[in-house]
Amino acid sequence: MLKLGTYEAWFDGEVIVPGETLEERLANLEAWDYQGIQFGRQTMELGWPAIKKALANSRVQLCIAGGGGGLLVADKEARRAAAERIKEVLYLTAEVGAVGALVVPIGRQLQLDPPAPPKTLYELEREILIEELARMAPTAEEVGAPVILEPLNRYETHFLQRLGQAAEVCRAVGSPGIKMMADFFHMNIEEADMGQAIEEVADCLAYVHLADSNRYQPGAGHLDFRPGLAALKRIGYDGFMTLECRIRGEDKGKALVETAQYIRKIWDEV
Repeated sequence: MLKLGTYEAWFDGEVIVPGETLEERLANLEAWDYQGIQFGRQTMELGWPAIKKALANSRVQLCIAGGGGGLLVADKEARRAAAERIKEVLYLTAEVGAVGALVVPIGRQLQLDPPAPPKTLYELEREILIEELARMAPTAEEVGAPVILEPLNRYETHFLQRLGQAAEVCRAVGSPGIKMMADFFHMNIEEADMGQAIEEVADCLAYVHLADSNRYQPGAGHLDFRPGLAALKRIGYDGFMTLECRIRGEDKGKALVETAQYIRKIWDEV
């Protein structure tokens, strides 16, 4: 079964899922054929007791319980602290039944001083990331919820831009507690063949984000979703595909329904 999720709100607070209360938003998603949600800041401010209560009364599942970064900052102790925060999130992830904890190792800004040759900055960052992930892997294995690496496009990070790069890190750690995700928006920029890129990381893939070429909902831009969805189907992917995008249109509910129909139609055809 194809499992669809969506962000609840965009990063600036723009509404994606309409509803006055969390309970109403969850009920709306259930009615609109969505099975998962990633919470926005407004809901997180309710606190976990209220969130857990709402989830317990809904068939909509929390996709990602949290995540983190800071694994590639210059200060070693700060890296250790970041790793400990992510480990705490993993316990919460398992408690609420989410897929995993999403981690972006580093954004646009360089954190480490470039090393002297022959080691490149990328090699140094990769080495440190593998070391930090290896420290978190036993916790992820214990709770049964993986750390999920997210590759970003070249305009958002200088490190881990393609699926294959993230998969190399996962395989180097060698733990089922360290996985990665594929984001159609970022892949559209970085991958020469989205379908092939997905098939080559099948052993590491745990999560998927969907967005069109313009960062609106699938169908609102010019991205061809067929090759990527066909590849996911071929590898037997059965995890969440979650909308990480703005929603174009005044009627967000209608747009979400149409987007679910659009993705499911392609999935049935490929």
